[in-house]
Amino acid sequence: MAYLDEFHRVVGDTILECQRIEHDIKLIYAGMLKGNFDRNIKIVENKSLGTVLALLETLDNSDQKPYFHQEDYRLLYEIKDIRNWLVHKSYMEFVYLKEPQWDDMYQQNRQKLLNFNARMCNLANTVEEIRLKIMEMYNRA
Repeated sequence: MAYLDEFHRVVGDTILECQRIEHDIKLIYAGMLKGNFDRNIKIVENKSLGTVLALLETLDNSDQKPYFHQEDYRLLYEIKDIRNWLVHKSYMEFVYLKEPQWDDMYQQNRQKLLNFNARMCNLANTVEEIRLKIMEMYNRA
């Protein structure tokens, strides 16, 4: 199963991108929130991505000049479901199958994974750019 090496690598890379996004979202929210930055970080450090996203979306749209577009928020909210698929089902959907179903389902899951990874890499870069801008604008750097 040498060709699973690519699948394993892309799964790991995708999880890394998801974690980067989640951490940057928390930093962005803490940076935009009034008050002490370190205290703000403590407020959100153990909260779920969905919870912080809802808080950020409200704060981000409060001045009618959001940093994130609605499409960005849609994808950010989608991370949880796709990350759950990635961790709990992406392998199980093909690993116990016999040929030719194994290969067919592996190829489907591989393509789904590659597509999600590309979306997460792009989103992670967008979120990072916004984080850097927020940290500078709010003197949080």
